[in-house]
Amino acid sequence: MTAFQRILNIFLFPLIILGALLIAWILIKNKPERPAATPREVIPSVRYLEISAQDETPTIHTYGNVQSYFEAQLAAQVSGEIQDISAQFNAGQFVKKGELLLEIDPADYQAVIAEEEANLASMQQALAEEIIRSELAAEDWTESGRALDRASELTLRKPQLAAAQASVASAQASLQKAQLDLDRTKIRAPFDAIIQSRSASPGNIVSSGSSLGSLIATEKAEVRLPLTSAQVQRINLEALADTEDKHAPLNATLTTATLPQAQWTATLTRNEPSVNLNNQVIYVIGEIAEPFKDPQAFLPIGAFVDASIPANTIKDAYRVPNTALVEDHYVWIIDENTTLQRLPVTRLVADGDDLLLHIESIAKDASIQVAIRPLNSFRIGQKVNPIAKAQ
Repeated sequence: MTAFQRILNIFLFPLIILGALLIAWILIKNKPERPAATPREVIPSVRYLEISAQDETPTIHTYGNVQSYFEAQLAAQVSGEIQDISAQFNAGQFVKKGELLLEIDPADYQAVIAEEEANLASMQQALAEEIIRSELAAEDWTESGRALDRASELTLRKPQLAAAQASVASAQASLQKAQLDLDRTKIRAPFDAIIQSRSASPGNIVSSGSSLGSLIATEKAEVRLPLTSAQVQRINLEALADTEDKHAPLNATLTTATLPQAQWTATLTRNEPSVNLNNQVIYVIGEIAEPFKDPQAFLPIGAFVDASIPANTIKDAYRVPNTALVEDHYVWIIDENTTLQRLPVTRLVADGDDLLLHIESIAKDASIQVAIRPLNSFRIGQKVNPIAKAQ
């Protein structure tokens, strides 16, 4: 390479680079500006529920165990060998009041009755003879010319007559006792009941006080339901003590997991007079009429039940899903311009998955559209696309 070519390369290359940069700068500077894109407004869809003020009757939820109203432990009142047992005297069988359950051998007691009857007849004979002797003694006294009122009681045989009368009364009482013992050899149901257990069998020798079995009244059962002090304030306890039908009865609806399709009604009749020291609850007692009426869906004693009690009616309350309440003091509503507004509310009580609210700033006859599931991005005045929730 000649010296001229070397000098040319040294000076020409930088000039080419500078020229290329100058052309690029000119092209960039003269490039037409692209118009700024206007962001598209996004209008969110909001599902709402249209509500208005109503008189609401919320429900109090509690629980308890079913207890028997009457439960009898059958026991023998006389001694002897069990002679016969009814086929109905088995666990799970229903019996009527007065129905014969078992019989103890009555032979010994029949013999005692025969003896007491003979004794009574003897005492009655002795009394009849003593009456005649007493009358004769009185006649002898008067025939002697003496006044009857001057005769002593012993002369007129009054003590002997009284003793004979007492002997007759004693013999009658002994006969009645023997008859009662004979009657007690037949064990009968004291009320309409279902047999809970049987511990007697034919041939057993029992004595007075021996356990024979147990039974439960079918007329009604009870359930003991705990209520907190806040729940007690929401029901009318006067209805429990009402004996003059001034208040409508307060009923609880009972359900149990063992029979999910069945339900029973318990009429609350009274409350216990003291507060439980462990958990500070008050127990109310409900009576369940004929819990065994339906053999296919009876309410067993000892079953755990859920109870729903209607509370006092709340006037002019707004019912909303619990998801609608934000920070426990306001809800989002959609106004007539389909924009969001924040509305202050007062929470009253929970009722299942709903809340009952009080809203002072809304007229009682007006309805509002409440957002069911408000988002954290909601802002006042935001435009939305309302979608009504199916009722």
